[in-house]
Amino acid sequence: MGNGKEILIGNKGDSFTADISGFLSLRINDADAALGNNDGAITVNLRGPAVKPTATNVNNGSNPVALNVPAAGSGGFNYTQGSYLEGFEFTAKSAISITHLGAYDSNYSQLTNGAENFSPVQVALYNLTTHTQLGLVTVKASDPLTGVFRYASLVTPIALNIKDNYAVVWVSGTNHYIASPTLTLADVNSAITYVGTVGYGPGGLTQTSKMVEPDFFFTEQSHGISALNYDIGPNFMFKVN
Repeated sequence: MGNGKEILIGNKGDSFTADISGFLSLRINDADAALGNNDGAITVNLRGPAVKPTATNVNNGSNPVALNVPAAGSGGFNYTQGSYLEGFEFTAKSAISITHLGAYDSNYSQLTNGAENFSPVQVALYNLTTHTQLGLVTVKASDPLTGVFRYASLVTPIALNIKDNYAVVWVSGTNHYIASPTLTLADVNSAITYVGTVGYGPGGLTQTSKMVEPDFFFTEQSHGISALNYDIGPNFMFKVN
């Protein structure tokens, strides 16, 4: 922001213009020997349009989403320690078509350590029954935001059947994901059945920069709700056929 990492406002206040978007941290400094060191109050007035994420809702009208991950209240923390294949397995309860694939953007979460430079990230849809990649997009920082996810549209919606198992996955790259969230099955859209977390390699811990079909499966049937609260990175939008 401004002309550098620190902007000294002075003891009576001042104004500045941000050069880029991001988070603003405020601090009061006084003498180390002062009573109530760094204590006080700051009043901030913002001018100009504010960009706010739209509400995430599992029953979002024309563009319902698979997972409801609120900006506040999702639990867990923003984290990255390398590039991983992450996502979740699901089945469709009725005939639906996936219209958009999404990627988590931690800049719009209220979890700590959210500020990041969102990098383009690949998100794919796989049919795990036929071992087929059905769709692939690259989600960019310029793609529209819904909740805490950016979504890229598929050229053609992908119709799902109610027999096969599917997975939506991303390759995280340098982007943050939510580690150890505290979602419930009520956060899963009623149009799908959440099967479990998927990944790549033993324990899903093999790093990769390439999109591959997942081969690690941590299912809700075997592990309960912890299968929903492993890591969260990709998501999708769909329509009912």
